[in-house]
Amino acid sequence: MVAGVLSAVVAVAAWQWPKSPAPDPAPAPTAGAATTAGGATTAAPATTTGGAAPATAAGPTAVYLDTLTVEAGKANLVAVPRAIRDKPEFADHPIAVSCPSNQPGDQARDVTWRLGGHYLDFRAEVRPYYPAGTDTGGATYVFAVAGTRQKDGTLSTTEAGRQQTASVTSPKPLTGAVEGVEQLTIRVQCGNPKGVVVLTAATVTPS
Repeated sequence: MVAGVLSAVVAVAAWQWPKSPAPDPAPAPTAGAATTAGGATTAAPATTTGGAAPATAAGPTAVYLDTLTVEAGKANLVAVPRAIRDKPEFADHPIAVSCPSNQPGDQARDVTWRLGGHYLDFRAEVRPYYPAGTDTGGATYVFAVAGTRQKDGTLSTTEAGRQQTASVTSPKPLTGAVEGVEQLTIRVQCGNPKGVVVLTAATVTPS
């Protein structure tokens, strides 16, 4: 059911990619609204934008995201490309997500982790990688989508954070509030389908 909701969101989000991010493509669920599995929209807390705070290495109580259970989208996880895997800035628990092909039905790649309502916030550093000889200036959009279990058992989703200005030469933070969240989905969209988006120091803070 979660996959159906996310697929519906992705289908609405398709557009012609620019070389640099548009002002507000907003492919993920609208901030301040939560969409239930039945399609109804209900009020949701205000979301945290990607630039709210810089990502840092895991502190004493933080939990690395790559140590948690991947619930969906495992096939979208790939190895960190050889050209960058030994660079120190990619050494802190890297999570590499393949870029979509941008063909019909494949405009985004999602990976979902189970949080079980045990964490307060999420943070990571977004580091796009596009191979030399390709469009290294392609737009890169990364969204953190929170899934919250409702009393009737359905899962509602809302955007917890977004990062739309990270580039090959300028990594940027992605942060979001995940208090009470059952699942966290990282959604990746790229202007250049040959790329990979790497999250480093991706952590959640226990409640």
